Amino acid sequence: MKKILVIFLVSSFTSPVFAAYLDDWSNDDLCGWTNSSSIPEHIQIEVDKREILCYGGVEVASLPAEVNLSSRIGTVFPSPDPDLIKEVSPDKDKSYSY
Repeated sequence: MKKILVIFLVSSFTSPVFAAYLDDWSNDDLCGWTNSSSIPEHIQIEVDKREILCYGGVEVASLPAEVNLSSRIGTVFPSPDPDLIKEVSPDKDKSYSY
C-alpha cells in the first residue's frame, strides 16, 4: 500500500513538468520577439504553432495594406553619416590605402 501511495505522490509532482513554459506567454509577448534581429527558434515555432500574425511587435488581425518603406531621403535604409565618407581625389596617380 505504501508503494502505491509513493508512486501516486511522485507522479503528482512530475505532471507539471510536461507543460510547455511558453503556454503562459501572451501572443503579444511572443510577437515582441519578432522585432529582434534573430528570433530564437523555439519562439518562432510557438508563433507558427499558434498561427499568430505579428506586425510591429504586437499581434494583429491583418497586415496593413500598404507599408510605407520610404523615408524623407527616399530610401528604406538610413544614409551614412557624411563625415564618415572619405573623399576620393581625382588624381589617378595616387594609390589608395585603407
